[in-house]
Amino acid sequence: MRNAWAKPGVKLPPEGKVAVTGVVEEGDTVTVPDSAITLDGRTLRELELIGSSGDTGSFSLSLEVKKHENAWYVGSWDINI
Repeated sequence: MRNAWAKPGVKLPPEGKVAVTGVVEEGDTVTVPDSAITLDGRTLRELELIGSSGDTGSFSLSLEVKKHENAWYVGSWDINI
């Protein structure tokens, strides 16, 4: 995914900071929408739609993250187009 979302002017980790906001942890599995993840100050949703055309209103991506030994890992993801 790293290379797929590399966009001109956007710094990727470790230079670019990734943050998740507005997601409440309730147990060991959490669904995180693309609008809650920021990379270098831009939401993942914004980055996904760079260069797209047409009606993008129905597009969304969410990640299901799971806690294992006090660390969070992507368990699965869901793309709606």
